[in-house]
Amino acid sequence: MTQTDWDTADRAAAILKRLANPMRLRLLLALRGGPQSVSDLQVLVGATQPAVSLQLLRMRNDGLVSCYRDADDARIMLYAVAQPGTLDLLDMAAAI
Repeated sequence: MTQTDWDTADRAAAILKRLANPMRLRLLLALRGGPQSVSDLQVLVGATQPAVSLQLLRMRNDGLVSCYRDADDARIMLYAVAQPGTLDLLDMAAAI
């Protein structure tokens, strides 16, 4: 094995560690249909607003989701999957 192989393994382990949380996985799957607000996500995943907001903040810091203001109502932040490949990874993991 080369150093590149080790680096790849380390990067993969870091990503999988970030995903190793059921609520984060549910949030990502809820975002499959497109951008959602915190209030929409809290209904979809059945969690409290603070819990959803905390996980979204962590996921944003980890580069898993992005957020932006709603064009129609600037008070609302919308969240989206930052990298479409993340959903492919979830699908592959579910198939194992």
